[in-house]
Amino acid sequence: MEHNISFGSKLLVAFLRVMVFALVAILIAIPVCILLDQLGLIG
Repeated sequence: MEHNISFGSKLLVAFLRVMVFALVAILIAIPVCILLDQLGLIG
């Protein structure tokens, strides 16, 4: 199975994984930052 996957496909899969990870990180960070701001820990 691995031998049938081209380099371009592997690169695309890796890119999508990075994008998903970044999106999840942002979605987690937004409420955390809002919470810290409400508690007065930021600024």
